[in-house]
Amino acid sequence: MKQRILSALVFVPVLLIFMYLGGAPFAAMVAVLATIGVHEFCAMAKTKHQVLFVPILLGVWVMLACSYLHVSNWVTLGILVTFCMVFGYAVFKFPAFGVEDIAVNFLGLIYVGWTLSHLILLGGMPDGRVLVFFAFVAMWANDTGAYFIGITFGKRRPWGEISPKKSVEGAIGGIVVTCIALYLLNMYFGLMHGATVILIGVAVAIIGLIGDLMESLIKRYYGVKDSGKLLPGHGGILDRFDSVMLAAPMMYYCILLAQFLDQFAGFGVWFVF
Repeated sequence: MKQRILSALVFVPVLLIFMYLGGAPFAAMVAVLATIGVHEFCAMAKTKHQVLFVPILLGVWVMLACSYLHVSNWVTLGILVTFCMVFGYAVFKFPAFGVEDIAVNFLGLIYVGWTLSHLILLGGMPDGRVLVFFAFVAMWANDTGAYFIGITFGKRRPWGEISPKKSVEGAIGGIVVTCIALYLLNMYFGLMHGATVILIGVAVAIIGLIGDLMESLIKRYYGVKDSGKLLPGHGGILDRFDSVMLAAPMMYYCILLAQFLDQFAGFGVWFVF
């Protein structure tokens, strides 16, 4: 626990500084995190599969660059880049490099690159710095609420094979704490109406839990305790960002949906931008 606290005291202020700077510095930080994340994923996956670090990384960088340049409809160009290189390799190396190896390479691309590109897309929205801050606060609140509620009241543990310490009670506590945290933040910043922020809080808390469990599942499958050792007490980048990696896309598309309803359906209750 002491190592976790010391790491957080160093890492969190640095993260907040880059969030505040936004723009190119924030995008560069995400690119660094994504690069380390790809390396961690490949290091785990290579114990059972053939993984091509360079094609995956190039695809991830293309996704991040398109996100930064505000051409979100071009983000999938990164998939094409990796697609060509991985399939080109496969047709020459088959059967040594098979369909399962291809699938694992694309899992790394989507799991790391597509998800983290949404942090940049979120930051490019109006009041993007605040929205990125919302996403991280949501995950910190979710983790904190789930941990303390779980150790106090947790009895039902349906994910024992993946993450034996997580409980249904803890998950519900995480959702509640997330909604409270975002609601209080929104009272200060005044970006959304109350109903919107609660719906977003529920959605990102649930998907954040799934992201956490997903990363645990990958680690169990490959037989590793942590994805890396970069952050003492926390593990690697994937260990620390597993929830945010799925929460960022969820928040981004929830906001787009809310804006669509506000603009075209005439609800008039979603946003106060």
